[in-house]
Amino acid sequence: MIINNNPSAINAHNSLKKNNIQTSKASEKLSSGLRINRAADDAAGLAISEKMRAQIRGLDQAHKNVQNGISLIQTAESGYQEITDIIQRQRELIIQGMNDTNTFEDKQKIDQEIQQLKEEINRIATQTEFNTINLLGRDDYQILADRSSHTIKVNTSGPFPPTTIINERTTSFFPIGMTEVPVTAQSSNTNTTIGNVNNFSASVTPITSPDGREGYNNYEKNEHIHTETTTTGTYYYGRELVSDPRYKELDIKHLSINNVFFQTELIPSGTTAGQYPDFGGFEDRFITVEINGISHTLDNFTLTSSTITSSSITAVYEKDGIEIEKIMSTDGSAFKAEFKIRNHSGVDDKQIKFSAGFKPEYDGSYNISSSSGVPTGVTANQTEIPSSGTVFELSNDLVNYDFSFLNGGSYVKPNSLTTGSDILQSSNSGPNVITPSWETTDLDDGAVLEFGIVLNHFNFKKDVYLVTNKTTSQIDSIIETVTTDIKDVDYIPPRLDIQIGANENQTMIIPLFSVKLEGLGIANMSILPPAIPSESLAQADHAIARVTNYRTIYGALQNRFEHTANNLGNYAENLTAAESRIRDADMAKEMMDLTKSRILNQTAQAMLAQANQNPQAILHLFQ
Repeated sequence: MIINNNPSAINAHNSLKKNNIQTSKASEKLSSGLRINRAADDAAGLAISEKMRAQIRGLDQAHKNVQNGISLIQTAESGYQEITDIIQRQRELIIQGMNDTNTFEDKQKIDQEIQQLKEEINRIATQTEFNTINLLGRDDYQILADRSSHTIKVNTSGPFPPTTIINERTTSFFPIGMTEVPVTAQSSNTNTTIGNVNNFSASVTPITSPDGREGYNNYEKNEHIHTETTTTGTYYYGRELVSDPRYKELDIKHLSINNVFFQTELIPSGTTAGQYPDFGGFEDRFITVEINGISHTLDNFTLTSSTITSSSITAVYEKDGIEIEKIMSTDGSAFKAEFKIRNHSGVDDKQIKFSAGFKPEYDGSYNISSSSGVPTGVTANQTEIPSSGTVFELSNDLVNYDFSFLNGGSYVKPNSLTTGSDILQSSNSGPNVITPSWETTDLDDGAVLEFGIVLNHFNFKKDVYLVTNKTTSQIDSIIETVTTDIKDVDYIPPRLDIQIGANENQTMIIPLFSVKLEGLGIANMSILPPAIPSESLAQADHAIARVTNYRTIYGALQNRFEHTANNLGNYAENLTAAESRIRDADMAKEMMDLTKSRILNQTAQAMLAQANQNPQAILHLFQ
């Protein structure tokens, strides 16, 4: 037994010191939440963690940088949008000013607005800034190459073969004995027409300079085609007599069995109103039949049979036992319309009133006169109607003919005869028709009532001529002047470098363009002399195309920045998670270690106390 050294106490004391150190470290980790509180905790982990922290903080700032870049682009794009709207308004004003319904004073007022809008474009371009940085009016470009050119090419051609632009040949009526006219030139004149066409194309294309810098190629092609066409127009006229017997051949025409007219075989195409060879006819819808006081139109009767030959049309109708036969015919020198009314009803003393409206089909017009004294414009009674011979003489510039009623034998004359006026007209031009009426109050069963009209003694006053109207166009010469302006420039615009990463050389570039009047090519836009409105219109189109190009570039950049911002957020999130796994303490594990250390501390203290009691046993040896 020894007392100078107490191995058990020493061992317990060492364990207690170690446990105190572990308890202290566990408490430190739990209180800080960090696994590494000093380099000694994990030297390698600390180095990795600090590097990751630098990346994370850099990424966070880069995300802010990208957001600022997006804000800058949006600021510039809003300026581009407003300038686009202004140019669209200017273009609208130019089109308004090109309309010659405006006086010169009107155009001056229109041009005043155009000029004010030009000033506003310059103001927006020079005053649109982001953090005092001008965005839209930059002139500090570096030109890499300029391949621009200006050429004028003049082409002259002609003469050309003559071209017929109008050639009309018609058959028309002219008075008998009219002098023939050979087809000859009647008049000629020479005119020069001027045409202007502007063709424009433009593009802004990214390029890389020889030293690796990002730049753009600005290409514009403005082609102006000025054409002067000299043309001689000649008018020809000719009139040639045509011997066509069809013109005087009497013919029965019908649109249907119910619509029959008298006219010639030939209807020339160049006639005028009142000169068609259409002498009149009957339509069933204008023929009325009263049976015992009840009125019907003939087209409401039942068509029981019909016959059509080259010179006649026959139709038979029936209603309520009353049969009506209609016969339209010609013998080549006269027309005849015959009607036969038969009573097959089995009842005697039928009351019948038959009224037939006679009129031309086309735009025909005839003067009505009566050498026999039949009044016109009123209704003539039966005593005023002659029993035979001509009733009316009908005439116009084309033909004369007589209107008579069938007489003799079983034919009866009308009971009344109505004319609306002393003019006979078609339904297309007036209601004046010839309407005879036949009446009977005692048509017995099996009896027949016969009557009709005759058109005869035709006297044609005109001949048919072939008329030629022709206009020819002779292009004498075409002078075409093509002016081509090409702007083909490689340049590096002023730019802003946006730091989009946590490390060096991680940047994106925002180019800055000029949309001032000179840069857009609209400094001279106007609708007043010496400016040419059509060229001003082309300038407006050029400017819109250029601003649209810039907006397209900025739109693509903004989309790219938004994707970059999303990526930076994901990048920082994942890197933060990785750094956390290195630096942050696992609180559950550290709590477990703290509990173990505390228990070991208590145990070590108890064992140290026991070890200190061991030397006390030596005192018993001295007793």
